[in-house]
Amino acid sequence: MHLLRKLLLCFTLIALSALFLSAQESIEHKVKWYEDAQTICNRHGISMDELLKANSLKYPSDVKVGMTLVVPAKKAAAKAAAAGAVVPVIPIAATAVDSLDANRNGADSLALADSNLFATGKQHLNVGLALPLNGSEGSNENYADFYGGALLAIDEMSQNNGIGVDLTFVDTREEKNAWSKFNSCDFVIGPVGLGDLQDALRILPQEVTVVSPLDPRCESQLLFHRNLIQAPTPVSQQWNQCVAWMKKEFTLNDKLFVLYESGSAEEKADSPIHALIDSCGIPAIHYSYKILDGRDVADILVEKFTQVPDAVNRVFIASENQAFVNDAVRNLRILKHNGCEIVLYAPARIKSFETIDVENLHSLSLRMVATYNVDYDNPAVQRFLLKFRALYNTEPTAFAFQGYDLMKYMLILKSGLPDRENQAINKRIDLLQESFLLKKQGQGWINSATRGVVYGSGYNLSLYNNQFISLKNEH
Repeated sequence: MHLLRKLLLCFTLIALSALFLSAQESIEHKVKWYEDAQTICNRHGISMDELLKANSLKYPSDVKVGMTLVVPAKKAAAKAAAAGAVVPVIPIAATAVDSLDANRNGADSLALADSNLFATGKQHLNVGLALPLNGSEGSNENYADFYGGALLAIDEMSQNNGIGVDLTFVDTREEKNAWSKFNSCDFVIGPVGLGDLQDALRILPQEVTVVSPLDPRCESQLLFHRNLIQAPTPVSQQWNQCVAWMKKEFTLNDKLFVLYESGSAEEKADSPIHALIDSCGIPAIHYSYKILDGRDVADILVEKFTQVPDAVNRVFIASENQAFVNDAVRNLRILKHNGCEIVLYAPARIKSFETIDVENLHSLSLRMVATYNVDYDNPAVQRFLLKFRALYNTEPTAFAFQGYDLMKYMLILKSGLPDRENQAINKRIDLLQESFLLKKQGQGWINSATRGVVYGSGYNLSLYNNQFISLKNEH
């Protein structure tokens, strides 16, 4: 546990390290797979012109995954750090709850039989963390970021809310079948993989809440384990909320289109996506084609799409094939250029398709149901950035934010914050990158909250209705 002691000692150096940041005129930023030029500008509080000029680039699309960019330091943040200013902390109780969730049914409420798994009312918690931290694979850097973010959450909850934590850490690459170390824990985040998770659930007492942090495949274990929480929002839930979002925006003059790849599983009438759209109550035009059909597809679709003023063609691309989604987006961009007003709806995975030009997504006014999204104007996010950079001398990745958010949420949940009379499981909690709202599934619980991200003109990204959302499909 030498690494843990070293990192915890570093917390005392955060304020001093912030002074170092103020002296920097620029920093280096390696572009991650989930980032584009505007995301990087938002994160560092600079304009697009400043970013492009600093890197001798002409267009935002010149920013590619893997590039190392020179980022001018945010002057306001540097000045505040030099003056010893502290970025204000947003109180935990100030959570955004969308009006669509005001009347949840009983399926989303906490079952009384499971109450002992959640709010304990304790001010001191025993916490477990199981990650494959050490190893030769490059992915261990992601787990190290997750670990660092989790430690920052523990420190913040201790300083601001008086929650004491005894942390037990197991490196699952070095210690096999060490799950009994967590027997007295109030909750355990991890292990990551399905096999290790199954082993841990077999051994750990039912009183220990186990949180699956990253692997979507672990959702299958919810059928059997009442003490399991699946943190990643599943793709099926994302599709449900895409359809709900479309229904809220749909008007009488609009048309609904669904594009399929010919011969794909999604094209079949009994596929989950096809059935979901058919059951939403809005007549849809289903169209399938093969990638080899090429640009002829745009000529065919332009005859089907409406070009009536104030009417919108609302589109789903029902495919998991990156090549097909890329081709469909390109064809939709051609239709947009020809005068068709188009709004595209998609789950978060579309952002991970590297072959898709982000300019096309902005042109199509993409509505993306995201499992995570960071608002870099949020004072709490700015505070986290300053701390993480100062403490670890690196830029926080999505995994760092995820470690922070998940650890903080579980500490809120288990301690009974923010309201000891109304348990946090019945509330939507919005943190730095993710939102949480647990829903009963099988014997266990799954996170059903997402964030709606709108791709606007000028590479602008905004939250739907300027708030975090958790839409429900009301068909």
